[in-house]
This record gives sequence, structure tokens and C-alpha cells, in this order.
Amino acid sequence: METDFLPEIVYQKLPKVLSELTEPFTGREKDVVLLSSLGVLSAALPKVYGNYDGNKYSSNLYLLIVAPAASGKGVMNKSKVLIEKIHQNILELSRNNISECESEKKTTKNQSIKCPELEVKLIPGNVSSSKIYKHLKNAPHGILIFETEADTISVMLKQDWGNFSDIMRKAFHHETISISRETDDKFIEVRYPQLSLVISGTPNQVKPLINSKENGLFSRFIFYAFDDIMGWKDVSPRGIKIDYNALFSIVSDEISNLYQKLQNSGSEVEIRLSDSQWEQFNKDMGYVTELFINQNRSDVLSIIKRQGLILFRICMILTIIRNKDLETFPENIVCDDADYVIAFELMRTILDHSMHVSNLLHNGKIELTVRETQFLARMNKKFTRAEAVVYAEQESVSTRTLDYMLKKLTECNFLSKTSNGIYEQIGK
Repeated sequence: METDFLPEIVYQKLPKVLSELTEPFTGREKDVVLLSSLGVLSAALPKVYGNYDGNKYSSNLYLLIVAPAASGKGVMNKSKVLIEKIHQNILELSRNNISECESEKKTTKNQSIKCPELEVKLIPGNVSSSKIYKHLKNAPHGILIFETEADTISVMLKQDWGNFSDIMRKAFHHETISISRETDDKFIEVRYPQLSLVISGTPNQVKPLINSKENGLFSRFIFYAFDDIMGWKDVSPRGIKIDYNALFSIVSDEISNLYQKLQNSGSEVEIRLSDSQWEQFNKDMGYVTELFINQNRSDVLSIIKRQGLILFRICMILTIIRNKDLETFPENIVCDDADYVIAFELMRTILDHSMHVSNLLHNGKIELTVRETQFLARMNKKFTRAEAVVYAEQESVSTRTLDYMLKKLTECNFLSKTSNGIYEQIGK
């Protein structure tokens, strides 16, 4: 499985704090740190929203890192630190409020007093569906499920009492969720649920979690997949050039301050795209959509369309992070052009990763990436390798990647090699 790294332009344009977080890392680890940090931050922006397709959305993202053991995906754990101070502050305050309420009930002997339930920000994947309803109900600004072993969630989804797949699907669009049980006369309703997910696992762990594109859960995720195996690195004190824990702890303090500032603001903060950005957005997404329609790939349109919402949410996160040092936040902020470029480049890359994960999970059916689909659309029915090289140079595609594409397209019967260096598209 050969998948692209995130483009260098992304790192060149990042807001300062994200640039500082990712700068010490290289290769796949750098990409994993950036994406997992965005996933965690998506749960740390209270009162921030945007309007997309006539609906109000918060910044929540679903991220799934797919890679084998010993590949470096464990660096994702660093990003969890970014929200731990927020989580501990919420948990401590909630426990104090509950304790004070229980003391009042005991002192006044007034059993009619209803004490608040425990509020948290961060929960593990080992949780029942009933408990998720409660956590979402008690968290006015949402929760984050952070899990480094995807099979922890997969096991829960197999249980009648633990299957929360429908919650994940509905919460992505903030649709009202509810549960009613006759046994204990329980009814819970959560309007506008806010849920973020940051998960990693091996391909075998992921298959039971998302085993079908049909129910829509697949298309709601950002995927980043790779099979590069890391070699040994110097783990001695001499080999560690920077204190990662200190770095993430410092940024965690900054994010906690941002969280409090947003929470205490008098009004919500709307993130908007400029007219020119919306024009470019519609042009970009329209092109990708038409590209797949013209290749008779209507089966992946749900993935593409939800990637548009994901792109918009990334714009929201980057905009707030870039403006985090404002003393007070205005009622609306227009996305910086640099942040739109970052979000689009991320979307274009993760869309290709989604296609790769689809290939891994779904009965060997080959899904072509955006780059591969575009390549076929641009080339004539018959073409030479030399013509393909010219196209690759125009699109900044390396020769190595081009050869991989030609090999894959030939093996999967999208191309036939009629003679040395000459190809013909099958079915065009």
C-alpha cells in the first residue's frame, strides 16, 4: 500500500502553535501528530460554529489512523495531552458540584434536590451506548473518544448494550439522539450532540469497526493509512533531541486558556469563508465530484460530499487556532486564505487515503484514488509512458509514484499494456 504524505505546503502555512508541535517530527510521525492534534482540538472549541449547506455545525472531526504494528502510529498519543488539562478541570469542577449538592441534601434532609451528573470531556472506547448518551447529555460542549486500539471499540459494537454506531453516524451531523428503556423507565434525549473521535488501529482491527460503506459511518471519517515500518531509533537520552512531553504540555496550557476564553465569551463565534473561498470551494469540490461521476464512480459520492464538510470543519479549527491570542473574540471571523489552502490540501490527500482504506476493508474491490481517477480522465484511450511522464511533471507527481500507478491500473484491469511503453484504457 503506497499512500501519499501530507503536502509540504501544509506545514509551510500552519498557524504558529501547530507548526511548533509538528516541527520536531518527520515523515509519517509528523503527519500523524498533525492530524491527531486537529482531531483532539476539534473537541476543544466551545461556542465555535459555522454554517454549511444551510445547517449549523461545530468543529468535531472523526479520525482513524490505520497502520500495522511498529509503524510509528503510537505517536498519536502525544496529541491526547492537548485536551487532558481541559478534561481534568471539567472533571474536578463536576465532582465538587456533585459533592456540594450531596452535602446539601444530607444537611437539609431534602431528598427532592436533584444533583448534577458527572461531566467529562475525554472518554475511552470501552464504554456502553447508554453511558455515551449520558456523557453527551451532561457535556454542553461535547466529548472526545480517544482510543489507540480500534478493536476496543469494535468489541463494544458487537454487544447489544454497547453498539453506538448509530450515535456516531447521527452525532457527526449533530442530529438529535434519544434512548428509551422500559426496564428502568429511562428516557434520554440529546439535542445537537457534539462528538469527536480520534482512533488508531491495524487493518485487521479496523475491519470489524467499519465493515461496510453502506451505513454511512465510513464516509464520516478522516482516514490516514500507511504500511511503512519504522526502523530502530536511538532511545537513549542522547538520542532524544526535544522533550515532547514538555512541548505538548505547554501547548495544552494554551489550549486550556483558549477553551476558557471561548466558554466565557458572551456570544458564539461563527467561522465564515470569504466569497472567493466559497467560489473556489464549489469549483474544487465540483471538479472532484464530476470526475468520479464521469468515471461511473457514483458509489463513492457520499465520501466526497462529506469530505466537503470535513474540509469546512478543518477551516474552522485552523481559524480559531490562528486567532487564539485575541483578547476577546468577535461574533464572526473570516477564514484566512492560508487556512483554506491547508484544509483543501489535507482533504485532497485524505480522500485518497479513504480510497486506500476502502481497498483494505471491502472484499478486495479496488477503489481508485482521486489522483488515479484524474490520471485516467486526462489521458487518451491510448497513450505512451512518455506522455504519462509529461502529465506527471505537470501535476508534480514523482516518477516512482507514476510507475506505481501504471502498475496498479494494469494489474486491476483499468489499463492494458499493448506493447513496451504503450498503454490502452479498458472500457474508455
